[in-house]
Amino acid sequence: MQADALGLWEAAGWGLAGGAATALVSLLGAVRAAGYRWPWRSKAGTPEETRELFWARLAVLGGSLLLGALVSAAAHGQMSGPWPAFIIGVGAEASVRGMLAGVEVSTRKPEDGAGGGSNSDSTP
Repeated sequence: MQADALGLWEAAGWGLAGGAATALVSLLGAVRAAGYRWPWRSKAGTPEETRELFWARLAVLGGSLLLGALVSAAAHGQMSGPWPAFIIGVGAEASVRGMLAGVEVSTRKPEDGAGGGSNSDSTP
């Protein structure tokens, strides 16, 4: 007997919970590393720097939540329960980073000659 697949919003919700779990683990590690202080509060920083660090941390939190929800929602048809959606949300950031690790971006150099049309990469 095969269970029904999760709905789009249900999978997104469980993925969001997985993204939140990942962000919470990250925040706990940052608090420990900062000597059990909020990591966006620096000892000698200006109020502007403190605000900037806070908003940057909040952006990372939001990104983790959104990524967990998006990846789980994308795979909602293959999931039969909340646990797989949660786990996909937890691993969403690492999964996407791993998939993009093999992508190479390079710039094209302009052709040397003004006589256009010939490609310098082609063999004669």
